[in-house]
Amino acid sequence: MLKKIASPFYVLCFVLAVATFVSCGKDYSYEGGPVTILPPPIRDSPPPTPVDPGVLSGCSLCQQQDTANKFYWSFKTGNSQLCGRIDTAILNLERNTFTLFGPSVCASDSGLIFSVALGTSYLSSDVTNVSAVNAVFYYYKTNAPFVLISRSGQPFQFTINKYTYATKIAIGTFSGFGYRADGRSVEIKSGRFKIKLI
Repeated sequence: MLKKIASPFYVLCFVLAVATFVSCGKDYSYEGGPVTILPPPIRDSPPPTPVDPGVLSGCSLCQQQDTANKFYWSFKTGNSQLCGRIDTAILNLERNTFTLFGPSVCASDSGLIFSVALGTSYLSSDVTNVSAVNAVFYYYKTNAPFVLISRSGQPFQFTINKYTYATKIAIGTFSGFGYRADGRSVEIKSGRFKIKLI
């Protein structure tokens, strides 16, 4: 009986001893003699030019966007034009705060969000040239913390040039600075929008 119990124990000890002995082997490396340096691989075309990370890539569809009868947003960073449609624009009950958002026409995984406060100006009648007291700009890309976001210490200009109460349609402009996650700023200019506030 004792022999049967001891037998697996000895086998286990033997396996562990062999594993320990094998793992203690010395590694060898080549430490002398001439070194041959291989030439870099030959490229068929030159390497791509790095893109300036301070400016977003534009989209050719935005150069020909028909904005006559659609709800849209558009802006520039540097010479790049970005644009999209506005899916939703929601006005609060007091009619002085709203949020709008919509995807880019160039990539459905990116888009624009704005949260806007008009202060003591209310969209209860036809109005013109109403500037926001606070506007939060957010240009997103799915699965990224953010691409550009405005900062509270840096005012973002957002103006409703014309609001028609009967149709609930607002047309206006925006501009300011968006910031990347690492703190670099990007100028947002020539911003335009046309929305229906519901």
